[in-house]
Amino acid sequence: MNRVLTENGRPVIDDLDAYRHLFRFPIPDFYADLGLGGTAYHDAASRYLDLVGESAPRAGLQPGARDALKGLAGRGMQQILASATPAPTLMAQLEPHHLASVFSEVLSAEDAYHASKRDVVASWLDRTGTPAERIVMVGDTNHDLEIADSLGMRFIHLTSGHQSLEGAGVHHIDSLDELDRALDRGWE
Repeated sequence: MNRVLTENGRPVIDDLDAYRHLFRFPIPDFYADLGLGGTAYHDAASRYLDLVGESAPRAGLQPGARDALKGLAGRGMQQILASATPAPTLMAQLEPHHLASVFSEVLSAEDAYHASKRDVVASWLDRTGTPAERIVMVGDTNHDLEIADSLGMRFIHLTSGHQSLEGAGVHHIDSLDELDRALDRGWE
């Protein structure tokens, strides 16, 4: 994001903590907060998406991700990946890690400029007949929490992701290697 900000003559975000406090959905509002709203939004978002697409094969994993995903698969838990990242970029991010097979489905929002996973997740629930109350959504944004709340799913916030979330009733884990313990404490 800082590269996009620099290219547009805007101040950069100081560090990861500052980014996590600034980031939010809807994405156009986040860009507006950074001085890239209105007519500047589409060009700035396009540039960001291009940069993410270029770097997709080099995307790293969150600490503990591989073990957590394989551990959940070993427990027989169905895992769905839902992302606001465009599908081709998302698949390019997954490919080097050989983890696509742990997911029953990989779902992506169709409009990267007004990214919302809610409809994608709701559609999956309807199509599969899966009761929302049986789902635990692990997410890292206010949008993920809103989706879980609106659809009746339980939610665990990954604090090492995109956004800091404050508030009562939000269950937090700092890394994915804590996920098993969180689920064992009554999240299944």
